[in-house]
Amino acid sequence: MPRGAALTALFVLVLLAFPTAVATGASAAVIAAPASFAHAVARAPAAAAPTPATNGSFNPPCYKIYVGVCVSIANASETDIIPPVGSFVSAVEPNATGDLQIIIKSQTRLDWVGAASSGPNSPIALNVTGTLWNGDPYYSQYSGNVWHSDSATHWWSGPSIFTSNSSGYYYWYSVTISAKSANNVANFFPGMTVTWWIALTFNVSGTYVHKEGPHFQFTYSGAWPFSPYPGAAQYAGGSATFEDINLTVTPPAPNWNDSVTMVLNTTQADALTNATISSAYVDLTETSPLGVPIRNGTIVFPPVQVQSGFGATSLTTVVPASYAQVAGAVVTYRLTIYDVASDQIVTPVSTYVVGANGTFLSGIFVDDLALYTSPTDVAANAAGTIQLAPGQSVNLTLVSRNPGTAISSAEVDYLVSYPLLHETIAFTAPLTRNTSTLFHGQIPGQPLGAFVNFTVLAWDFSNRLEISPAYGYFTPDLTTYYPVVQLNSTFFYVLVYDNGSHHWVENATVQVTGPGDIFNTVGTTTSGIAYPNATTQPFVPLLLPANATYTVTVKDPYFVPASGLAPAEISVHILGLHDLETTRQTLVQGPSYTVVQEGNAVLFWLNSTPPQPPASPTVPGGTVPLAALIGLAATTLAAVGLGRWWLQIRARRKEEERRITL
Repeated sequence: MPRGAALTALFVLVLLAFPTAVATGASAAVIAAPASFAHAVARAPAAAAPTPATNGSFNPPCYKIYVGVCVSIANASETDIIPPVGSFVSAVEPNATGDLQIIIKSQTRLDWVGAASSGPNSPIALNVTGTLWNGDPYYSQYSGNVWHSDSATHWWSGPSIFTSNSSGYYYWYSVTISAKSANNVANFFPGMTVTWWIALTFNVSGTYVHKEGPHFQFTYSGAWPFSPYPGAAQYAGGSATFEDINLTVTPPAPNWNDSVTMVLNTTQADALTNATISSAYVDLTETSPLGVPIRNGTIVFPPVQVQSGFGATSLTTVVPASYAQVAGAVVTYRLTIYDVASDQIVTPVSTYVVGANGTFLSGIFVDDLALYTSPTDVAANAAGTIQLAPGQSVNLTLVSRNPGTAISSAEVDYLVSYPLLHETIAFTAPLTRNTSTLFHGQIPGQPLGAFVNFTVLAWDFSNRLEISPAYGYFTPDLTTYYPVVQLNSTFFYVLVYDNGSHHWVENATVQVTGPGDIFNTVGTTTSGIAYPNATTQPFVPLLLPANATYTVTVKDPYFVPASGLAPAEISVHILGLHDLETTRQTLVQGPSYTVVQEGNAVLFWLNSTPPQPPASPTVPGGTVPLAALIGLAATTLAAVGLGRWWLQIRARRKEEERRITL
C-alpha cells in the first residue's frame, strides 16, 4: 500500500475512534491529530514569534482547545481574557486601546514546510467577531467579515520552542487581537462584546483537515455596563438607564419659586467597567394646570474635561426657579447622558407639579418643622448640658415636615453668656434658603467659657410664626480646659470694649508677640474676647512661657483716636507671670482709650470719648510715649466710667475666675 494511502487509512480509523464535534458549547469535544501526524509532516524552520514571558517565570492557566493544544495569555501585565475552565465567558473587561496577545501551546508542531501564514489553509487562525454596545454586529460570520489579524498576510507567528516545558507543550505560537490597525484606526471599541476562537488546520498528506476550538467571549470596558438595545450582549431592557446612572432630584416636589437640583452619579457597576460620564443634558416642558404650554427648554450639564479616557462620575445642574412661577404647573423632563465612548442612554419621561406653598398645619413647631443640628446631640438635649470644644460651630438644618408647606423665612436667635464679662449678649442670624422646605444656618464657634441658648423662628407664606423649643450648650472654662498648668506657663485674656457704642467689639484684630518676637499669635475678638491661640485655630487656647514680657496689639477699625494724640492701633507690654491674680495696673492712658490689667484679663477701653461722625477709622495720629501714659490718676478712669466697672469685675472675678494654679 502506498505511504500516502496508509496515512489516509490511519486517519479514517482515528476519526472513527474519536467522535467529531466542534467545541462551540459546554459539551464541546475535540479530535486528536493522528498519532503519526507529528512525524508525517516535514518540519519547517522555527519562525520568529513575539517573545512571551520566560517559560517558568510566568505560567498562566492554559485552556485546552484541542488534544495536545491549549491557549493562554502571553504576559503577566496583560488582561487575562482566558475564562476559567468549564466556562467560555471571561468576567474581566480589557481596555479597547490595548493589544491582547494570545499564546497557542502545542505538544506537537502545528505548522509544516510551506505552510500558509494566512488564509483558509493557515495552520493557525485567530477568528474574532464582535457586537457593538448598541447591538449592531461589527465583525460577523454571517457577513463574512470575521477579523483575523492586523496583517492581511501574517495571522500568526512562531513557534518558540521550549523543550524543557514539563507539561510537554513545547511549541508556542502567537496571535494578537490588535487594538488598532496599521493606519491607527481602532479595531475594537468600548462596550463591544467579542467572540473569539482558534481554528487549526492539519495537513494530512496534502489533505487539509480543519478544526475549531471553543468559542470564548469577553467585553471591552469603558462603556455603560447595561445597554437598552436588544441584540447587545449587555441588554437590560427598560431598566438599563438606571442601572448605569443614579439620578437625584431635589426637591422631588418643588413649591412656588423653587429651583430644582439634578445630580447624576455613576453606579458601582460603572466602576467595574470603567464607565464615566462625558456629557448630559435635560429637556424640559412646562404646562399650566389647564394644559396650556408655558415654556420649554434644554439645560446642559457643565462640560466635562475628559482625560485618559475617563470623564466624570458625578454631574450637577439646576432647573431655575423660572420653571416654578405658576402653582399647579406640570414640568415634564427627560435626561440624555453619554459615556466617554459616546454611548447614549435616555431616562424615562418624568414629571413634577409645582406646589402652592401651603401653610403650617398645626401651629406647633415640632409638629410642622424638624430641626437637625451638627453636632447632632445639641438638638437632642434641650437642657443645655452639652459641652462643645472652643470654636466648634453648630450647623442648623430646618425642614418642613410637609413637602407642600413652604418656609417663607427663618432665623436663629441666640444668647451667649460670658461669666468673664458678667454679661449676656443677644445675636440673631438668618437661616438661608436651600429649597422652599429646607433652610440652613449656623451658630458660630464660641471662645472659652461661653453659655449658649438658642431658639429657631420660622414663618410660612401666610406670615404665620412658629418658635422652636429652647436649646443650649456651653464651652469649657479655662480651668476645665487646662486642669493643670505647670509653673513655667501662663495665660491671659484680651478684652476689647467700645465705650462709644457701649458694646463689646467684634472682629478687632489682636496680636500677641514675645519674647523677642519668637512667639506670635494673631486672632480676632468674639464678643470682645480674645486670647493667645493655636495657629489657624483662633479659639483653641495656647499656654505661654511664664516670666516673659509680651506685647499685646489691638487694632479696631471703629476705633477713632484723638487726632495727633494716639495711634490707630494700640500696643501694650505685660509681664506674663505664672500667677497673675494680684496684678492690677493701668497700662496705658490716652485721650480716647485706656488699657488696664486686672489679673489675667487685659482690658482695652476704646473711644472713651464718643467719636465724632465725620471721623475716619484710618485717620493717622501721633504717638504718646508708653512711659508717659502708665500710672495716670484713677480719677481719669472714673471720668470715663471705667473705675466702677473695674471694681465690679475685680470682685466678681475673685469668685468666678481663679488664678492659674498647679
